[in-house]
Amino acid sequence: MSHWIMGIFTGLLGLAGLMMAGAARDFGILAFGLALALYATLFCWWMIKTAYDEIEQADRPFRQE
Repeated sequence: MSHWIMGIFTGLLGLAGLMMAGAARDFGILAFGLALALYATLFCWWMIKTAYDEIEQADRPFRQE
């Protein structure tokens, strides 16, 4: 459940970053807003990758080497 909360919170941060970038009047706020949106996108992709990695690890039989 906490993965859902973190994903939703990060998505909202990304949207806030896009709103900041859209209403920016100087380069600093524009850069910060775009960086926040990029961070949110990459974080959500990383969460999706982690979830699929966990599923793949669970499907793999245990091997001893």
